[in-house]
Amino acid sequence: MENNTILEVKNVSVLMKDRFLVQDASFSLEKGSCLGIIGEDQSGKTSLIKAISGSLPISDGQVLFDGVDIQENPDVLKNINICLDPPVFFKYQSVYENISFLLSLAGDVSRKKIMAVLDRFHLSSKKNKKVYSLSYYEKKLMALALAFITEPTLLILDEPFKNLPEVSIRTIDMYLEELRSKGVTLILTSQNFEQLEDECDNYLFMQDRKVVNILSASECEEKSDIKPFAFIKVKYPHYCGKLIMENFNLKVKLLGQKVVFEANEDTTAEIVKFFTKTKLSVYSAGYLTRKSEKIFANLAPYFKEDKQ
Repeated sequence: MENNTILEVKNVSVLMKDRFLVQDASFSLEKGSCLGIIGEDQSGKTSLIKAISGSLPISDGQVLFDGVDIQENPDVLKNINICLDPPVFFKYQSVYENISFLLSLAGDVSRKKIMAVLDRFHLSSKKNKKVYSLSYYEKKLMALALAFITEPTLLILDEPFKNLPEVSIRTIDMYLEELRSKGVTLILTSQNFEQLEDECDNYLFMQDRKVVNILSASECEEKSDIKPFAFIKVKYPHYCGKLIMENFNLKVKLLGQKVVFEANEDTTAEIVKFFTKTKLSVYSAGYLTRKSEKIFANLAPYFKEDKQ
């Protein structure tokens, strides 16, 4: 039977100066599929994709690309393209000079190909502009054009839709569909599940530098519709979570600075009033509305007092 696995990440950890950037991450990816990696800032998603692409040293574990260990055989990395956020270029060089130079490192410089891709990304009129004069979304498009100019086996895009206008999002969508039709495997990252909701087959959720779960698209829908969690956002979530448990007899979960619990509007208002009386600031309160947060809330374990 033919092995359809293109990528295997086995218990990968990245340790820098006694701090884990990624801890014990494992997953696999099939050829031609699309994986979304979802997580807030500092969750570890960018460090994970850097480790997969060989840009960060792996402290423990293995990354196998098409069955080959990338640490033992780094030549296989030429089949992986990665576009990081924010995009980084030589700011005093032009758009064309940057792309031409970066492609020359791979031995592939074709003016016709460069101009064709710049035209499709609405950047041909900017080809002689210095990078420092471009807007953020123009630099993002430039980075994506560079990634799309070749057809890698695996393409990794960090926050591909972040801060982009709708017309550019549609352009990127078109390219993603085109690449997938040619068998290219994709990994996309985002802070928001909604941004990747119609793009991916499976979603990997990261929190505190760890993979907390991997769900299919249909499983994500189920997780986002289960419970209407209320929340308060506070400075000291561990302490406030303990107070809610003790004074309101509610089970709570922690999502960053948010204390999450199951309660109606009246109970939530009483909780806010309680913290106001105790002079503990509540930055905001309400019900989780973003699908990302709803999914994380359903994945997160209930907070226990002994885990402070």
